[in-house]
Amino acid sequence: MVVRHHRRGRLIFDRDAIVRAALRAYVEAVIGNIGPANFPPCSEPGWTGSPQRGAFYNGNGSGAYGVVAWTEAGVVGLAYELGFGPIEQLGLSVDAVTGGPDDVRGALPGLPDELEPALVIAVGMLGVGPEHGQRDAGVGFWLYGDRVAGTLFDDPTAAGADRLTPWGLLQNGRLPRVVEPSAAAKAAELDRTRYAPLNATLDAVVDRALTGPTELTTAELETLVYPEPDPERLLGAQRMLQKAGITWPGSPEIPPLPKPTGRNPFLQKPV
Repeated sequence: MVVRHHRRGRLIFDRDAIVRAALRAYVEAVIGNIGPANFPPCSEPGWTGSPQRGAFYNGNGSGAYGVVAWTEAGVVGLAYELGFGPIEQLGLSVDAVTGGPDDVRGALPGLPDELEPALVIAVGMLGVGPEHGQRDAGVGFWLYGDRVAGTLFDDPTAAGADRLTPWGLLQNGRLPRVVEPSAAAKAAELDRTRYAPLNATLDAVVDRALTGPTELTTAELETLVYPEPDPERLLGAQRMLQKAGITWPGSPEIPPLPKPTGRNPFLQKPV
């Protein structure tokens, strides 16, 4: 655990707490599409890997996002705000674009060699800029043992920094909600009352999933999922939860996404 003071307050970074909060936010956001939700902390979630080595994508649905990736060694966090990628904010020249980790390395000065695998995982979750093919992130941090650094601290007002500071402001093992200050008290009250069973169930599922693949119980489904969810949304949620090692009772086989057909509109037409 590392404590740093920042313009957003006293930040506490802990590798295991970040991984748990990432998994909690992912599961809560996915479940919120087919069941009850109280201001989920993420509107566009993504997951890859496992609690040992993996990453979480937290998008706002409009092109901006934050990513945290981890290995046993530590954590790498990167964020992108529209118009503030590595070319605009990190001084990356167009000629130096590789489409890989070096595009955003400027956000992580002093990155230990031990965190290179986490950087590679994180970069795999970043968007690709249409202008030059650059991996898009403009600010970042890294956590290794009792050390934490990055442009999040060197330039705390950098665009995208506010997408990373919540990882140092975790509340009861959870990522802070994205909610207007005027609604924060009401959301907290609902957590303690109406949504208390939902939160207890989410916590139980997440704690099991941190140790390995797990199945939801029938009782948990009654709490987490509406009685008759939209079939397409349900299938989508099942696919997404399966990525994190969480399946329905009996671990039913989930059909894969159908392969796209027709020409990719983003590829050049054949000459």
